[in-house]
Amino acid sequence: MAFTGFSAAGIDLLQLNRLQNSKEFYDAHKDEIKRLAIQPFYDLIEEITPAMLEIDPQFVVTPARMVSRVRRDTRYTKDKTLYRANLWLFFRRPRRERESVPCYYFEVHPAFWRYGCWGAWGTGEMQALREMILREDRLFLEAYRAVNACPQVQIDGELYKRPKYPDANPAYQSWLNRKEIGADFRETEDFAPLLDGSFVPEMVRTMQQLAPFYRLLLAAKERAAAAAREALS
Repeated sequence: MAFTGFSAAGIDLLQLNRLQNSKEFYDAHKDEIKRLAIQPFYDLIEEITPAMLEIDPQFVVTPARMVSRVRRDTRYTKDKTLYRANLWLFFRRPRRERESVPCYYFEVHPAFWRYGCWGAWGTGEMQALREMILREDRLFLEAYRAVNACPQVQIDGELYKRPKYPDANPAYQSWLNRKEIGADFRETEDFAPLLDGSFVPEMVRTMQQLAPFYRLLLAAKERAAAAAREALS
């Protein structure tokens, strides 16, 4: 189906389902949730997949493997709420279970909608990225220029309390001092583009502009993996 935007009724239904926190309520409204909340994600994936595959032909593009589940996995968290009020999708390469893989994402939440590019979660990946920053590696400089050319996004990720490299270039500090790193667009007030689907062209342009940032994250993952293999040899 052609993507025509997200449904306010679908967003409200997800929030109500979370508040009810009941398998009986979910089972009674499952078909409605699929139609109003999940199907728009599938339609969006179909619309933007050709452009995303130009960024990385290795992206998984099977919707069932890309969209988050309404039922939460509560095995590894203290919060045992059964259902989520937000949904998201990932464009990322194939991965092993729980493996960190750089990705593009898009998320809808009752309080906001957002999209961007994230990575450097895995062991050694952020350190590999920091080394590239400190050396002013070509891939980093390309990513740095690309992010700065996108005023609609900002660098994000949990910060350390103290600078890792206080004497490094001040312009790079926001990148160096993250525990993981992403470039995010977030909107908390204007939901009209989300509901009518008009956000899509701008989102795709932004994701294309962030391709150098995505390539930097891939390189950091590859270099971290190479360093780990060398340490074992």
